[in-house]
Formats: sequence, structure tokens, C-alpha cells
Amino acid sequence: MAEPRIVVDSRESVAAPKIVSGLKDMGVKVRVELLEAGDYYILGEKPVLVERKHVTDLVGSVRTKRLWSELDAVKRAEAEPLLLVEGSLALIEKFTNWNPKSIVGIINSIILEWDLPVVMVPSQRWTVIYLASLAEDLSREKETKVYPLRVKEKTTRPEDYARIVVEGLPNVSGQRAINLLKHFRTVRNIANASVEELVEVEGIGRKIAERIYETFNLKWEEASE
Repeated sequence: MAEPRIVVDSRESVAAPKIVSGLKDMGVKVRVELLEAGDYYILGEKPVLVERKHVTDLVGSVRTKRLWSELDAVKRAEAEPLLLVEGSLALIEKFTNWNPKSIVGIINSIILEWDLPVVMVPSQRWTVIYLASLAEDLSREKETKVYPLRVKEKTTRPEDYARIVVEGLPNVSGQRAINLLKHFRTVRNIANASVEELVEVEGIGRKIAERIYETFNLKWEEASE
């Protein structure tokens, strides 16, 4: 059996079967199997690992913190990482309570803080076209490297622990956590901040500031009654 040009994660093939069939219709050799990270592993001398997110799933996975663990796994893989965002960002504004500034903040965080390229496409049809084109470009390389996909063991830095702690606060997304840490420098300073000091941080309104303050100042005896 010929080596595939794209390996598709088995869970992704169930979630987006039209992408798999579309790639095959375009003559791309596809194999479906369980990947340790990402959704599409495109082979080549410098293989590319693509994590695909529909725009509404993007913000949903931010809310559940799932996005950051998925991007961490993609970054640890022995391949060039890439986030493919599918659909119009206007859909997020229309069908969710996220405001445009927060949406753009998430994307900026992925590009600037995670050092991960983001490609925007308008639909699944364009996803197929993009992946097929990328596979074709990589197929021109002289040799194909590393199959199957290998993912390095996860190592957590102290900065990651701090971000995880802050992301656990009420209504604090990944970008808000980064903004808080940049402003206050330490988790201890955030915990000691007043409501007035918290609202000075970009993306932190008064209601969120009050929830953060209450979380850090709540007596456990009161919470357990």
C-alpha cells in the first residue's frame, strides 16, 4: 500500500467526513488512524501538523480550556504546527456572547504567545483545498520524514502553572489570564489586588473583577456551610 500524503485523526474523520471524502476526490492519498495530537498530519521532509477548529468550536474550547492543551500537544509534535480556523469570525459574534475584541485577543494570543501560525478559511470546501494544496507542495520535497507522528513528552514550565491557576478563576479566558499576569506579574499580586486595581486590566470588567476578588477573599468556612 502506498504511503499516504495526509494522515487524518480517526476522531476528526467522524466529525468531518466531507473533508476526508473531499481530499480523496482531489486525488490525495489519505489514511485514517488515531493521532496523538492534531487532526491532519501532512507528510514531507518538514511535515506539518494541523489542528482544525470551526470558529464556534474555537471559542467553546477556550471556555473549557481544551484549546490550550490541544495546542500544547501540537507544539510538542515532531512537525510544523499550524492552527486552521474554519468559518467567519462574525458567526461567533452572532451566535455567542463573545465580543469581537475578545475573539481577536484569542487569535493574537495563539500567534504571539504560543508562536503558532493561524490560517483562516471560510468553509470546509476551502479546508479541503488548503490541505490538498499543502500536501501537494510538501510532496515535491525530496524525502518524506518521520512516519508515524511522534509527540514529545510534556514538560510543564512554572509559567504554565501560573497561567493554569489564573485561567481557573471565574470567567477568565486564556487571553484574560495572560493580561492579568502581564499587568500584575505574579499570581500573588493578582490575589492581593482590589476590585479597582483589577478593572485596570484589559478585558476585565467590574463584574469579573468582583468575582476574582470574591474568589481570593472568600472564607472557606462560609463556602462549606
